[in-house]
Amino acid sequence: MNAQVTGQTQAVRFESPRLIEPEDQVRADYYALLANLFYRAPDARLLQAMVISAEPLGDSPNPLSKAWADLAAASGVVTADAVEDEYQSLFIGVGRPPVMLYGSFYLAGFMNEKPLAELRGSLSRLGYARDSNATEPEDHLAALCDVMRAMILGDVSHAPASIDAQREFFVRHMQPWVLKCCAAITENEKANYYMRVAAFACAFFEIEIQAFEM
Repeated sequence: MNAQVTGQTQAVRFESPRLIEPEDQVRADYYALLANLFYRAPDARLLQAMVISAEPLGDSPNPLSKAWADLAAASGVVTADAVEDEYQSLFIGVGRPPVMLYGSFYLAGFMNEKPLAELRGSLSRLGYARDSNATEPEDHLAALCDVMRAMILGDVSHAPASIDAQREFFVRHMQPWVLKCCAAITENEKANYYMRVAAFACAFFEIEIQAFEM
């Protein structure tokens, strides 16, 4: 498994070749979706898939359900071209992007610093290698979400990682900065659709933090 998302934006669900508990499959699906949304702007097919996947809210929806419903609703009214323009203006830009999606920036203030070296060591110990075609460093948020998805599901050659291994990776390499990144997106004046993406990501990451603390 590469420590870089593959860019598969044609489906929300990524099945495992092994028996996975339903709640872990849902976690993996959420990580897969976030990996896709942060790696590149969603195409029309993924936008439509999110609309179809939405379920009616109950009388007292929890924050994650509400954030998912808001994201699905936004996916039904936005165009792929508009989201592409927003992604480019938020995360690519000219020079330094308005919003950074790299862990080193939030942890050290600069790109390619010590946190990235530590992450590479963890990925090596887990048996993950950087895709030779990857253009982004491994501490890109999309890549980290893809790693979490891989740890949860495993693959034909590797069993799913233990919950302790998942906890160690998340707490060390994601928890210290992902909520800050979500806040940076939400607070940026260029964000519209990605405000909903960030709200959904924040609600999901908060659940992961709480679960790993138990």
